[in-house]
Amino acid sequence: MDCYVIWKFAENIAGAKKFLVDYIDNFRQGFLGSEFYNFPCFPSTVPDLQKLIADDQKATPRDKYKVLGALMNQATNVGYPGYANAAIDEIFNTWVLNTMFAKAATGDETPENAVRIADAACKRIFAKWRDKGMV
Repeated sequence: MDCYVIWKFAENIAGAKKFLVDYIDNFRQGFLGSEFYNFPCFPSTVPDLQKLIADDQKATPRDKYKVLGALMNQATNVGYPGYANAAIDEIFNTWVLNTMFAKAATGDETPENAVRIADAACKRIFAKWRDKGMV
């Protein structure tokens, strides 16, 4: 899942907005160019996604990735049910939740303590970004 942002201090905010609108409007080209790696944020931008991944000429067998056709119905964007922001991005990219589950699953922490540790990390991250005016 992708999340696109334009910083408040960007030099060309209008140009950045135009770029993102054009990029999303033409996402099928981006999807093909990424060789099916960059899935669309909006399924309607690649209406033939399931057909494309069900017959990938580079895959062996060609329908190897067909199972990913349901991905758009099974996954959601980072931050759901709210919106993504700088704090959510940091939590996602520093694997706070993944680490919480791993510590509980391996027995390195009790599930309750793993949740407490992750909760504290999330609160620190949100406080940092709130202080910067980014959430």
